[in-house]
Amino acid sequence: NFSLPMSSLTWDDLFVDAAHLDFRRLLSEWPDVVTGQVGPIGASGFGDLFFERRSGAVEKLDVLEGGVHHVAANRPEFATLMNSQPWQEQHLLSNGVALLKERGVSRAVGQFFGFAPHPVFAGKIDWSRVMPLDAVVWNSICAQSLGGAAQAATPATPSAPPKKP
Repeated sequence: NFSLPMSSLTWDDLFVDAAHLDFRRLLSEWPDVVTGQVGPIGASGFGDLFFERRSGAVEKLDVLEGGVHHVAANRPEFATLMNSQPWQEQHLLSNGVALLKERGVSRAVGQFFGFAPHPVFAGKIDWSRVMPLDAVVWNSICAQSLGGAAQAATPATPSAPPKKP
């Protein structure tokens, strides 16, 4: 059995604290997907954004598959999940991070791991197509790829062809 060197991963490999991100700018790429007031928590190394609602519930904006999903009822439950290896594998793609680290692919502060092309076009996650990208640039690519920015790009008033006098 081949197993990835999970023990070599650090917390910083898997998660980016909100203090290191321009969260407002990241969310601005998803104007019709994430609505209402949110409290930033952080992001996965792949750009999934985790935030807290006024109710205390923690949600995740999934930049690879799209949509906002309930993660935990509150921050303590979220902390428990974050320390669960199966949860890390599913939500932080820890096995993929370990593979990238083993291959020497890394990202700097303010960057996420991005895919070219976005998995929605490839139909799968292709680990050979990963590269470090600026966090806002990757979120913009994801929003456009998943149609998250489509409604925002539509003019507020329908444009009719000019009428002839």
